[in-house]
Amino acid sequence: MSWRALLSHNLQEIRIHFCQQAQSSEGLRNFITKNYTDLKRLNPKLPLMVREAHGIEPVIYARYDWGQEEKKVVTNLSEQEVEEKLKELCLMGTKLDRSPESDLNEDDVVSSYNRPKNTYRTIF
Repeated sequence: MSWRALLSHNLQEIRIHFCQQAQSSEGLRNFITKNYTDLKRLNPKLPLMVREAHGIEPVIYARYDWGQEEKKVVTNLSEQEVEEKLKELCLMGTKLDRSPESDLNEDDVVSSYNRPKNTYRTIF
């Protein structure tokens, strides 16, 4: 299974910061331009925030359960290298403890694929 579809299962939020013009942000800019739609289609409820600011270092932040965060600096990396860094952040989430809120956010493409329509019994 593609790691891209697991983003919403392993992470609570992704924040991406880069400069609109700096050469050091080019790989990250190109990656976002080409892949944002696909990432959101596979993970519709995952907050994927993109922030552009002049002169800042290109960085990807991943927030996991229990408030844990990881940061990957992607200065002067190619699109493929940026994708590898994002994949590392995603797979890191498989090794961390999950919080109860994660189970409530399981309506993503991966986990809802084989789930029955009515998973809760009626109490009336």
